[in-house]
Amino acid sequence: MTALYRGDRQADALRLYRRTRRTLVDDLGVEPGDRLREVHRRILRADHRLERTGRPVYEVRVRGESLPWSVGGHPALEFCNTFAGWGHQPPMPGAEWLRGYRTLAVWTGHVGLADEVTVGRLLDLARRNPVGANAALDEARALRARLYACLTDPEDRRAFDAVARYAEEAAKTLVFRRDADGRGRWWPDLTAGLRLPVHAVAWSAAELLADPRRLTVRVCPDERCGWLFLDESGLRRWCSLATCGRSATDAPCQGASAPAGRLAGWTQTR
Repeated sequence: MTALYRGDRQADALRLYRRTRRTLVDDLGVEPGDRLREVHRRILRADHRLERTGRPVYEVRVRGESLPWSVGGHPALEFCNTFAGWGHQPPMPGAEWLRGYRTLAVWTGHVGLADEVTVGRLLDLARRNPVGANAALDEARALRARLYACLTDPEDRRAFDAVARYAEEAAKTLVFRRDADGRGRWWPDLTAGLRLPVHAVAWSAAELLADPRRLTVRVCPDERCGWLFLDESGLRRWCSLATCGRSATDAPCQGASAPAGRLAGWTQTR
């Protein structure tokens, strides 16, 4: 369907969808899946993102949860980034991906901030204590807002101090133990209970804020998007196709943390 659309054969692409849907319904008794329906919708809308080649869009699903794409380059950035959602309408870019505590716990394991055994225990704790799980989720969302403000505005001292307090509290719960590859690393301790993902994110955020790579963080200026990503090469000129699909003719993504002119060869867009 995509190939036909790119070959200026939109009608043929739509006919192929109808034929495929009829076959699925008649032979298997099922409707087309999310991805196929999304391509169909984009063809109907003449979505410019279908015209780009070599830029696949992925949906990350772990334990049945839809998670944000790992395009930011650091767990703390992924925590701030939203889930644009292949096959979801809504949500669109700018939508909420932290739908529930289960999603938060699974994401924490997916990006390596907690091990799989810990994730399983967190899910069990959340089932037995939904009130506590919701409270931890609200706290995670509050931390995310502070972290996003801190990363996009280096002059926001209040946001930085708020993230710092989270990080200092998290540091008290970390344990140093051997990883599967034999190396030692810091892990959030399960004694933190349902707040463990909050501690894990806070520790990850502190690592990024202390890393010189923070000066290469960029933010998409599209108000529907706002994705954060590392750009250590200084060559990224627009957001990922998986998010808002900004074209190369649009204003480039702006530096989030570096002062104007800090990254050579880039124009700051305000």
